[in-house]
Amino acid sequence: MGKQAYTFDDLDMLNDAQLSILISECPYRLLTLALSTTYESLRKRMLSLIPGDKRHLALKDLEDLSFDEVDAPRETMIAESNQSKRAIMRIAKSLHDEGRIVTPD
Repeated sequence: MGKQAYTFDDLDMLNDAQLSILISECPYRLLTLALSTTYESLRKRMLSLIPGDKRHLALKDLEDLSFDEVDAPRETMIAESNQSKRAIMRIAKSLHDEGRIVTPD
């Protein structure tokens, strides 16, 4: 987020307050697409920080985005999810630059 190169999975190093700030700044659809290919523990943690009604919608959308259930090719789904993760990382960098989230040293 600062000068170091971070990946989406590195968001797990943020505390809950900072991760909540990031989640609140992310468009819902972008977040859902990114979570569709996020490892389980980070996905569960991020989902737990989404407010109630939106969390239920996200869980439903994640079910609908199951690779086995969608007609789109698997590669297309992964590419869209990765694009969403990159967009979220741009948001995280912006929040970091504004001082709204801080990464551990």
